[in-house]
Formats: sequence, structure tokens, C-alpha cells
Amino acid sequence: MKTNSDEMHNQEMLLKKIRQSSEVFDKLANSYEVWVPESGWLAGRRNRDKNDSKRKYLDDWTMLSFVFEIDNCHYPMADSYLQYGIDGVIRIAAETLETLQNNLQSKLQDQTQLDIAYLESLLHVWKRFRQFVADHMVLALESAKQETSDTKKKRYEKIAKICQNLTINKPNTFCEALQLFWFTYLFRSPFGAGCIGRLDQLLYPFYKHDCEMGIWDQQEAEKMLEEMFTRMNEINTGDTLRNLMLSGQDAKGNDQTNEITYLILVAYENTGGSEPHLNVRFHEKTPKKLRDNCINMLSSGSGQPTIYFDEAVLPAMEKAGICHEDACQYANDGCTETVIAGKSVDLGGRRIIKKTVELTLFGGNENPCVKPVSMKKNSIHGADFVPKTNLLIGIESKKPQELTTFSEFLSAFFEQMDHQLDHYFLMIKQKMQEDQTVSITSPFTAGTFEKCLRTGKDPLRGGGFDITNYQLLSGSIGTAADCLYAIQSAVYEKKLVTMEELIKALSVDFEGYEVLRQQLLHLPKYGNDKKEVDALAKQIADHFLARVNAFRGPEDTLLYPGLYNIDFKIFANVTGATPDGRRFRDAIAEHCSPTPGAAKKGPTAILNSASTLPMKEGFASSVLHLTLDKNGYSMGADRIKIIDTLLRASEKKKIPVLSLTMYDKAELLDAQLHPEKHLDLIVRVWGFQARFTELDKELQDHIDRKSTRLNSSHSQQSRMPSSA
Repeated sequence: MKTNSDEMHNQEMLLKKIRQSSEVFDKLANSYEVWVPESGWLAGRRNRDKNDSKRKYLDDWTMLSFVFEIDNCHYPMADSYLQYGIDGVIRIAAETLETLQNNLQSKLQDQTQLDIAYLESLLHVWKRFRQFVADHMVLALESAKQETSDTKKKRYEKIAKICQNLTINKPNTFCEALQLFWFTYLFRSPFGAGCIGRLDQLLYPFYKHDCEMGIWDQQEAEKMLEEMFTRMNEINTGDTLRNLMLSGQDAKGNDQTNEITYLILVAYENTGGSEPHLNVRFHEKTPKKLRDNCINMLSSGSGQPTIYFDEAVLPAMEKAGICHEDACQYANDGCTETVIAGKSVDLGGRRIIKKTVELTLFGGNENPCVKPVSMKKNSIHGADFVPKTNLLIGIESKKPQELTTFSEFLSAFFEQMDHQLDHYFLMIKQKMQEDQTVSITSPFTAGTFEKCLRTGKDPLRGGGFDITNYQLLSGSIGTAADCLYAIQSAVYEKKLVTMEELIKALSVDFEGYEVLRQQLLHLPKYGNDKKEVDALAKQIADHFLARVNAFRGPEDTLLYPGLYNIDFKIFANVTGATPDGRRFRDAIAEHCSPTPGAAKKGPTAILNSASTLPMKEGFASSVLHLTLDKNGYSMGADRIKIIDTLLRASEKKKIPVLSLTMYDKAELLDAQLHPEKHLDLIVRVWGFQARFTELDKELQDHIDRKSTRLNSSHSQQSRMPSSA
């Protein structure tokens, strides 16, 4: 029960964070480079040189960790800045501030003081942002004065005029809106990173205005989009959270594809980089032109775009209590988790079921063959670290040797899972309590939410995040099912090995047990349309979803489930040898996909296995990564037809999210040996695209192993799923 002392402490902590946020943005703004292009139209900073003294705050990780505490950049900003402009945001906030100051004598004095402090910080930061934009105007005018070419002089003057308009008016034209979006996007994050959201919907009203006024210039608009995408690739690439969602349907079921949707696709293809990360929503009224464009892009093999199927996602959201109108606004966060654009923040948590098998086998403890290892998260440029599971040591259940039936072992497995879930539920409840009391949203990001401007309240507490979005995600279910089936088959049914012998083999990482390991590797695996394994995967998923759906936090806050994990690489390095024949540090599965190398029967079998899972019920994020070997395909039109068939089959089978990539294994291997020859090779990782040569070797090997071929003993016709 909260006391007055607790409330006073929380208020003091909030006030301290609010004041710190203003100071942090001042320092960051002074570190950002004001920059106007020598050619092109899009102004906006680049990263400063590492030797530049003004860069120091961009390398201050203590300060930067505070920035990401108040805004993890995993959700799209709202659109008040586009509706009202910078000056409008400042004006509305100032009017609300004046009203609150006049109401200080009300019964809600303490809360009013907090709202006043928050609005004061918001105003301070947005005025600094306005100066940031004005600085670009000044630089453009100075560049124009120094320019001898009339053409270039006029270009600089036009850039200056756009920047000037943005400091005093709301944007009217497409170019002004895109420029303001870019300025806002850059100012939000010190790394020029973060979720973009439904950009085609944000920019479409400005396109309509330009058309109505007779000033629409498609070439100029396309050029600016290309410049923005190019700049993103120059600033940084990889796990940048830059997810951009296109199309979808409105609350009446009308398709929302528009001219800007296609313009973005063209600009992206012309740029040819890995940024941003494209996503497209498909539904029954998706235009053939958009579908064909996406299929053609996917045929290149880089994994762009990821496809979301509205018919699977929307009903699950509505079942969870999100109204239809809000659900139709969904986008994705920095990876593949769903968010409601302009109404929710991503407050996800992640765990993994795979480790639970190990805890069951070793009496609640880790496999003794697990040793601390040094690894990189994904990039060769990233820092080395020693991964940790963040799991509790499990409960001490019955010794596995005493479990006489597989049913008893399965019960012990779910007992261990429940123990871990209960631990996560406690942490999530604590996080929910913190968000209600001592967490704050970045005052800059908060300024994009009109509700915050009108009330002075933090979006976390009534100022914009109307839809709570706490998530608990757990993937690699296919690998866990492989392990359970191996125990069922090898120990209890075929009696290839006793439980005691199996545990001994696992504890020494199969050293001296290679024959047994090969026997385990050749047992049926998830991803091959094997009903006995798929049924176990479904049982695991059903149990997880039921527990998460039954959770209630403070004020009955819900927890949204997903069959997804981005930490498969980390858990491969903290999970010992397992009953499926996997050795310590060998790969484990991503999300709802098979273990890399386990799928032997082509994409139809993978789809059939995945469709047995309740994927659409895990609407927070349930993703099937389908990675195909290009050498298993005919070239030309056949490839287009194959992709189209896979998309239609996925839609029919209610796969909510499909990430489809096509690689040439020989090319991947050559890129590892001769990276300088393959600098433009783009691959899909867990929720983003990256240059293959910039990934660390462990992740490169994971990508190489997970591709599946079409060719098998059956004909291609029998291998391809029906598109009916």
C-alpha cells in the first residue's frame, strides 16, 4: 500500500528526471551537426567525425542510457507536429501550461505541479528543436551567399525558405512535411535511429494538397525520399529500429494504399541499401499492383519487405480488447512487435522456452557443459560481451530418472516453465508499477502527442499512450519441441538410450557419444510437417499463451503474448547440449521457424508445421522466417510464381507475419571468405536487414544454415502449397 512518503519520493524522482531530460537534450542538440547538402533538397545532420570535440556527448554512454530510458525509440511518434507544426506544438503546450498554473490551488496540486514541470521541459526542448531547424535555415542562406551558380544559389534559398516556414508555420507541402519529419526523426535519437511507422499515411494528406494546388512534383518528392534513405544508410545500418510500415486497411475495410506507398517503394529500390526496413500490410483488398511490387522486391532475396496479414492480426487484437478502429492503425516497432501507431508504446519483455528443457533435465539447474563465452550481438563492429540468460534457476522437481512416462516428464517441463513465467510476471508487474509512478517519456517525443499538449500529462499516464502495450514474447518453440520429441522417442518409446545416459551425454556436450548424437539428429523435427513433433510445439505454445493471457497487472492491465524472440543467438551461447542432438553453442530456432538445418522437406512442410501453432493468437509478434536457397529454384518467372504462391498460402493458413528471404549458399560462403567482393549483399536478421559482411561470423553461419531448398524426392508441384 502506497504511503504519503512513497508518493513524495516518487514525485521527487519524477521531477529530477524531468529536469535532467531538458539538460540532456540541450547537450545532444549542441552535439548534432547542422548540415545542408551540396546537391539535393533534404537538410539534416550527419554524424560528426569521431575527432570532433562537439561529438563528446554522443559518446557519453551514461547520458545516452538516460535518453533511451525515457524513449526506447521502439514505437512511432504521433503526428501533432505535422498537424500543427513546431510553432503550433509550442503554442498549444504554452496555453495548457498557463491554464495549469492558474489551477495550482486545486485539490490535485501535486499532480498539477508535475504536469507543469513536464510541460516546462517539453517547451524548453521544443524551442531548442525550433532553433535546430532555424540553424539549418541560417546555414542554407550563408551557403547561398557564397554560391556563384544561380541554379545552386536558388536551391540553397529554397532549402532556407522551407526551414524558415517550418519554424513559424505548420507544413503545407509534401516537401515541407518530409523535411519536418526528417528533422524530428533526427532530433529524437542521437543515433538517427528509431521506429518510423506508417509514413505513407502520414505524408498522403500533403500529397493531396500539392495535387489540389497544382504544385505536385513527383520527381522532387522521389528525390527527397531517396536522399532520406541514403542518409539513413550513411548514418548507420543494421539493428537501427527503422521499421517503416506501408498500406493496410481502414476501419471500414477500405484499402489504404496510396501514391506515396508506391513512391516509397520506388525510392527504396533506387537507393539499394538496407535502410529503412520495409514492411507491408496485406489484406483481401490489397491492389494487385502493390502485391506484384512486393513480390518482385522479395525475388531479389534480401528479405524486403516483411509481410503482415491483416486478416490474422486484426481479429486477435480485437479479441484482446483493442477496438477495431485502433487495431487498424497497427504498425510494427523496431523489430516485428506490433504497436498501435500514435497510441501505444512498446514495453516488451522476452524469454525463451528452450532453456526450460535443460532445467527440467538437470533438476532446475543448468547443464554443466555451459561455460561463459564471449560473443557479439550481431555486428562485427559491436562490443564483445558475456551473455546471461536472465532466467531463474528452476525449481527442484523430481529427478528425470524417476519420471517413468513421457507424460510425467512433460508435466515436469510445464512446471519449470510456469516457475519461469511467474518470475517474469513479477518483473512485469514491477515495470507496470514504475511506469505508473516514476518512469517518464521523453518530453520531445511526448510533444508529438496532442493529448499530452492538451493536458500536460506524460503519455504513460494519460497523455497519449491510450493503449497499453506490455508484451511477453517467447520463441524457439520448434527447437523445444524437437527436444521434447527426442526424449519421448529415444528414451520412452524406442528406448535408444536411458534417461541417465542421455543426461550424461548432454553434460559432456556429446563428447564420446557421437553415435547417440547422430541418432538424435535424425529423429523427426519441427518444420517437416511431422504431426507428432508439431503437436508438441502446439502444446507448448498453447500453454504459454494461456498463462500470458490470464495475467493481470495493476489496474487489470493486460499482457500481450507473442511467439517470438530476438535473442536466439544469445541463448545458443548459454544453453548446453540438448536432446535434439544440438551441441553447446549450436544454433537454435528463430521465432516460429525450424531449427537451422532441421527443415529437409521444403517450404510447404515448414508452412504446414507453423500453421499448427496458434500464431495469430500471439499477435504481439508471431513471425515465420522462411529462408530459401536460390539454387533450389528455377530462375525467371518461376521464382515470381513461387513467391506469390507462398504468400497466398501463408495468408490462407493465417500466418500473421512472414519474412521471406532467398540466398545463394555459395554466395554466402564466398562472402565469408572474400567480404570485399560482397559489400552489397543484404540479408535479413531477426527484425532488420543488414549487410552480410558486417555481421559477426556466428550470425553469418546461422543465416547460412537456415535456408531450405525446394528440391527433394517429390515433384515441385507436390512441394508447393496451394494458393487457393
